[in-house]
Amino acid sequence: MSDNAGVTRIRTNAVFWFSIVVFARLYTAVLNDFLGRIVGWEFLGYTWINGIPTYLWIEIIFYGPVIWFSLHQVNTDVFGDVPTEAEALKKHRRLQLIGTVAIAIILYGIGVHVTDTLEVLSREREGITDGAVYDLIYFLDEGLSHYIQFFPLFFVMGWFLIYDRPGRTGSAYFALFLGVAHGVERAVGIIEGEKWFLGPAVMTWMAAAAWLRWRRVGSAAFQEFFFRHAIAFLLILPVCQIAYYLWFNAFPPPSALNDRELIQMAVGAVALTAVGTGVVIALDRWWYKRRLATAT
Repeated sequence: MSDNAGVTRIRTNAVFWFSIVVFARLYTAVLNDFLGRIVGWEFLGYTWINGIPTYLWIEIIFYGPVIWFSLHQVNTDVFGDVPTEAEALKKHRRLQLIGTVAIAIILYGIGVHVTDTLEVLSREREGITDGAVYDLIYFLDEGLSHYIQFFPLFFVMGWFLIYDRPGRTGSAYFALFLGVAHGVERAVGIIEGEKWFLGPAVMTWMAAAAWLRWRRVGSAAFQEFFFRHAIAFLLILPVCQIAYYLWFNAFPPPSALNDRELIQMAVGAVALTAVGTGVVIALDRWWYKRRLATAT
């Protein structure tokens, strides 16, 4: 499909596919933590098949492909206005390729994280928690794989924000909700991955991406989906990390919490998402009225 401005338009549905990215990882919280540990249906997540628990089979078979396909669809939509002029097309393809490479690295990181199957088997079934082999597996699982996943994921979030096609202004409040939910999910995610210290770096990058987007499109950025998601994300992520630290007096991974602490964390995450969404929407309405009053 093309128009008269020398641009071929390719459309998927970035909002839908990005929401899949935000919530995809929550299967572990639902399957293992809520249904498994809180409700008591441990067989759902811990049915061992060939030495691999069910929840890790889900990561191997479903999670990786779903994340790859969803991010690919978002990347296709973000760079959906394809210019026909030679130089502009060359730059456009280069920018889209950078996003594609980042997504490929995320998928590779998920593959490296499959070593989690060995770490869980060693620790939970064989009682092995030290030694050269276990230390190597732990490094690949909790160390290297999380860096390989986190860095390109956060990068591509900012990349989409900076280079998104103009005019994505729908789903305004959903963007704010998604930003809050994503901020809570990623705050807990980097704590679970023992990378809580990445919080300030993530905020710096996302703030820089938002600033660059504002420089590119001006005040119109405040109406855009990815910009609004980023603002809500930036507001809630540090709040979640601070609340987590104050409550537990440290950053223990959720998987290391006892059942009572896990329930507290789950309730806190849901409450923070609900309250945070309400506060962010209220701030958005106040900001809109302020801008409207200033304009008139």
